[in-house]
Amino acid sequence: MLPQPFIEEMKTKLLAQKAKMQADLADLKPHQELGGDLDSSAQEVEDDEVSRDLIAKLSADLERIEKALAKIEDGTYGTDDEGKEISQERLAALPWADKAI
Repeated sequence: MLPQPFIEEMKTKLLAQKAKMQADLADLKPHQELGGDLDSSAQEVEDDEVSRDLIAKLSADLERIEKALAKIEDGTYGTDDEGKEISQERLAALPWADKAI
């Protein structure tokens, strides 16, 4: 079982990271119009792919953060979906880790 001060520290980190990711997501646009020539169109396609990948990654991490915060609230933080304990070291490195390794 994880010590309560550690859980509170992770909750603080999770909430801060959640706010940062939400701000980052708000700044990303799935499509950016650069111009009408071929070079601009090629750059648009590349930028759009990068933006979509970032949006997907941030969205997935936000879901994991929400899940971790819910687990803190229900007292199951630090265990994965199979009930295996996630190490304190792993959670310190990645507070929204959802798999024990």
